[in-house]
Amino acid sequence: MSSEGGHKTSKTPSGVSLIDPKAQKQYFPWHTVNETCYCSEWENQNFPAGATWEFWAGFPAPPEDVKALSVAPRIAAPIHDIQITDGSAPKKPSGDFAEPRVLDIRDLQEDLESGTSRDESPEEVAVMLSSDVLFDLNESKLTSKADQILKQVAKEISDSSAKTVKIDGYTDSSGNDSINQPLSEDRAASVEKKLKKLITRSGVSFEVAGHGSDNPVADNSTEEGAKKNRRVTVTFAK
Repeated sequence: MSSEGGHKTSKTPSGVSLIDPKAQKQYFPWHTVNETCYCSEWENQNFPAGATWEFWAGFPAPPEDVKALSVAPRIAAPIHDIQITDGSAPKKPSGDFAEPRVLDIRDLQEDLESGTSRDESPEEVAVMLSSDVLFDLNESKLTSKADQILKQVAKEISDSSAKTVKIDGYTDSSGNDSINQPLSEDRAASVEKKLKKLITRSGVSFEVAGHGSDNPVADNSTEEGAKKNRRVTVTFAK
């Protein structure tokens, strides 16, 4: 039996999803709290080539202005521009439904040269800046290399609709909390101070915090992972 996000998918189209490419949303079938899929089932999972396969699944409703979606099977390329039409709904399974699964389609990018990476959703951008580029070892004063990187981030913020910018500092797990915590706070504060000078739009406030070695994004037992964890993350609305 296979699974998709914790849901049972054997003999059902549970892993099929609908994609709204414009809003960058992905819709998964309804499930009850006991993981029963609101979708059809079949006896035989082996379908001969060229055979017609009919199935159905109930999905959370998209906004009314969405007229077409893409259908994304788990093991095949998406089928685009499927028109939404009216139809009758099959009988619902017994039991309460779980929360609908409607996920943001995120765009992840990594620039190895600058040591920065981006996690972008339809609503916001999180830019993860390498502390190894921004600062010298165990220091919180910005290096000259940091200027160009922060100028680009400041330009994006100036061009965005963001009213609040979150700046979060992190370290790797070497050392101890008495060192890592204040270092992460001081580095986040240094980035805030620089961005305040570079952002050309008024009305932007900042939420600044240091988290020490909490919330690692990679394995601290490797140098490559520890390098990724030494970071300052700048998050703002598009």
